[in-house]
Amino acid sequence: MIDIQTMSVLIVDDMRSMRLSIRNMFKQLKLGRTIRHAEDGREGLKMLNEGMYDLAMIDWNMPVMNGVELLNHIRNSKKLRDMPVIMITAEADRETVTNVAETEIDAYLLKPLTMKSLEEKVKIVIHSANNPDAATIHLHKARDFEEQGDIDAAIAEMRLALKEKPTASRILRKIGLLYQQIQNDKMAEKCLVKAASVNRHDSVSRLLLVDFYLERGKVTNALDFYEQGRLTGREAIEKGIIIAERLLAEGISARAIELFSHLMDKYKEIFSMRERIVNIAVQNREYDYAKKLLKKIIEDEPQRYDLQLKLAKLHAVSNEVDNALACYELVNSSARTDRDLSLEQMVEIKLWLAKYYMQNRKPFVADEHLNQILKIDPANETALKLRTLNS
Repeated sequence: MIDIQTMSVLIVDDMRSMRLSIRNMFKQLKLGRTIRHAEDGREGLKMLNEGMYDLAMIDWNMPVMNGVELLNHIRNSKKLRDMPVIMITAEADRETVTNVAETEIDAYLLKPLTMKSLEEKVKIVIHSANNPDAATIHLHKARDFEEQGDIDAAIAEMRLALKEKPTASRILRKIGLLYQQIQNDKMAEKCLVKAASVNRHDSVSRLLLVDFYLERGKVTNALDFYEQGRLTGREAIEKGIIIAERLLAEGISARAIELFSHLMDKYKEIFSMRERIVNIAVQNREYDYAKKLLKKIIEDEPQRYDLQLKLAKLHAVSNEVDNALACYELVNSSARTDRDLSLEQMVEIKLWLAKYYMQNRKPFVADEHLNQILKIDPANETALKLRTLNS
């Protein structure tokens, strides 16, 4: 049992003024005896592991380790997992927090905090912790059975919890995961889909369905739930790229390109992702799309001569000789060996230009490029053969 007047509270927030403000509110409300604070999730997790706390107040948006990452660590720790957690967030992040509210958050508070809202929320959360409802009791029993390896008993307890809260996506999701453990795919899918349908904010269940369908080769099903999933950041990028690549492999190019374009627009500041998408498009012979992306990237990074070279090759493969020539000439005249391109790449460019000018009956221009190659690589067999043919 937690004594609300003598409990120990940890406040985790990267803003010192906010930490002190919350602490003062607790003091004035006479809630808690020991009030400590940490400036980010990593420090907060260290303090939680080293001490004994009855309640954690966690800010959503923090550097180093954000609130959701800290929450995941708490719920995956046997020592900490049953501790009440209240998430603090700004109004602008309300929907994002709601997306994970069906995971393990006991409550959340919107900034700016007031004495009244803090008092009401803390009292509700502590009362619930001290007086767990029937569903919570069944959930804890199910967890114990699962840890003992009795999955059937765990499912039975979870179903009893579901009777108490029939629209709780968190419970439906957990039942689905338990069915996955005993390889009952039909029931696992049914429960996960139901979890997603009863809570439009449940991004966790949708992400699980994305993985579920990808593992079973049902890429269009995975795409449907990905588009519903409200995923953000690295997770959204990785899953999106995997799905789009699978769509290309199955010949569903239009939807793949649509997804790639969405990622490019939403995360355009992540240059490595853009180049990765270009490479995937090239590997799947989507040359027109790859050229379009490369032109956009080059507009932002005109000194990336390696990308100019890649674009030149794509034009050549597509038999767009004039465009290829323009790109090769630009790179040849602008790039510098060892700074912009390797020796091998410079030789490759000059060989293409030499062949082009030979074919177009400009032997003197071709010979100039061949001589430049032989200055770089005197034993280059291709250049030596071409010079013989050109003479």
